Amino acid sequence: MILRECDDDTILSYAEDVQGAAQHLLGIVNDILDFSKIEAGKLEILPVEYSPSSVLNDIINMISSRAEKKGLDFLIDVATDIPSLLRGDEVRLKQVCMNILTNAVKYTEKGSVTFRSSIKKLDSDHLMLRVEVEDTGIGIKEEDMPKLFTAFDCIEEKRNRTIEGTGLGMNITQRLLGMMGSALEVRSTYGKGSVFSFNLVQEVIDWTPLGDVEQGLKQAKTAQAERMKHGTSFVAPMARILVVDDTEMNLKVIVNLLKRTKIRVDTALSGQECLDMVQNVHYDMIFLDHRMPGMDGIETLHRLNAMNHLSQDAPIIALTANAISGAREQYMKAGFNEYLTKPIDSVKLDNILISYLPKDKVTRVKREKEQAPDLPQWMDDVPDVDKEAGCRNCGTPDAYLEAMEVFYDGLTDTIDTINAFYNAEDWHDYTIKVHALKSSARIIGAKKLSKLAERL
Repeated sequence: MILRECDDDTILSYAEDVQGAAQHLLGIVNDILDFSKIEAGKLEILPVEYSPSSVLNDIINMISSRAEKKGLDFLIDVATDIPSLLRGDEVRLKQVCMNILTNAVKYTEKGSVTFRSSIKKLDSDHLMLRVEVEDTGIGIKEEDMPKLFTAFDCIEEKRNRTIEGTGLGMNITQRLLGMMGSALEVRSTYGKGSVFSFNLVQEVIDWTPLGDVEQGLKQAKTAQAERMKHGTSFVAPMARILVVDDTEMNLKVIVNLLKRTKIRVDTALSGQECLDMVQNVHYDMIFLDHRMPGMDGIETLHRLNAMNHLSQDAPIIALTANAISGAREQYMKAGFNEYLTKPIDSVKLDNILISYLPKDKVTRVKREKEQAPDLPQWMDDVPDVDKEAGCRNCGTPDAYLEAMEVFYDGLTDTIDTINAFYNAEDWHDYTIKVHALKSSARIIGAKKLSKLAERL
């Protein structure tokens, strides 16, 4: 809610840090849970029909932003003949790919991480899916290879002490692949990089080629840009929806996420309360929690379908914390129109509302652009400088102009000093000076220069 509603850059920065820390903690908990399930023999492989394009989009969306933050190139090389519909455990396939890619980004300081995928047809119903991840990272010593798949063991702990992790990722990856009849292969040159790869047999449901994934990459970037707006892309003041969940906190979150859409939101704490409310009010959409005491979401859905009520034609969306493989199939089979996992992703929530609300009740809106600061016209001709960012960083146009003047006046000395340290191979002082340039360039809005200095 903070990320969606707040306009204060400092508070947004704090909130993003909290979100990042929470996601990291969630990753650790999930690793330990998976490891425990595998050890107890309780983790199952659950094959379902899935679209490789969906898996690829998720991977691209999650990894590209991590790579970008480190100044790395994230390269995609996916064969165009991959079929559009396969059968396998998409959740575990995505988990394996994410574990390998996350590791590659973590242990690569400069250069690139490349994701490759191709297929080999085995028969009319099966193919061999090959996945490779290549990085230009630190590489692995021959004697450290056995540690790679050992639980709770990290390679070169002294050198990599600042890199977060449980030491479980590769162990879990290898064991998951083993359960799917595959194995992780590793080729590495210490100091130059590594290649992680695996082959996985998948059943083919539809051989129609996936085609060029560049479009998928663009869609992922669009979704990321939408997420960064912290706003909403539509309003629907004439629409009315019902949200049913037995936890008041969950209801509060959805109500607050939808404030800017102007949708009228009613709430119910039980299935029975939901049945009572639809008798008297027409709703354009109903969000229905699955796990509720007494009458759960599926039973409530069946009762709604069996009775005559004012919201007879309203799309019903399942709310669930059940994000396992096959969950969507389960809810579609039960009779839901769509499902949404908790914690709620605001972009997915918006997309569902836009898709299922009556078209005549939804008005798309553009986010208002920030008013340009009052600055001299000659600044329009200064290349590679974001004036709006500079003004935000400095507080006022006058303070920004003063900072620009200080930066400009010291530029010749800065260049001479950096060159002198470089020529003398004084890397300690060179690093200090370049580090200072990173900060000062960012303050005036010279983002490209700041990013180059950061990489150096």
